[in-house]
Amino acid sequence: MQYHSIFAYASRLRNLGNELIVDGLRQRGVEGIVPSHGDIVHVLLHTESCSMSELARRIGRTKSTVTVLVRKLEQAGYVQREQDASDARGVRISLTERGRALEPAFREISDRLEALICERLSDDEAARLEALLAKCVGTIPDTRDEEK
Repeated sequence: MQYHSIFAYASRLRNLGNELIVDGLRQRGVEGIVPSHGDIVHVLLHTESCSMSELARRIGRTKSTVTVLVRKLEQAGYVQREQDASDARGVRISLTERGRALEPAFREISDRLEALICERLSDDEAARLEALLAKCVGTIPDTRDEEK
């Protein structure tokens, strides 16, 4: 069997999601945030602080990519770097007050993203799709810090 359309459909779904995110941020007057920052902000909204390595692991990106994304968020005033108390060479990343103020917008945009799926799939189908996509990218969804 050949499954030529899987990546095309996944790409189209990502594009739909990114359009929704960009539109939602624009409507709320949020500047300096793009969809690629979302995973970092999401993690930091659910934890006090993270090391760069921990952030990279949790969002499935390389440490160098996370460093670039964090630098842009820092320049925009959404995150800050702090010396790691347990490791003199390490830094911890946390949200600033401005970053924490993003929570209502992120929650609403997340609800809109979920609605995009729930309008098209049953709960069972959505859960199965999520599990299959996680399997395809070689990860298990990390929901430890997420509110249900």
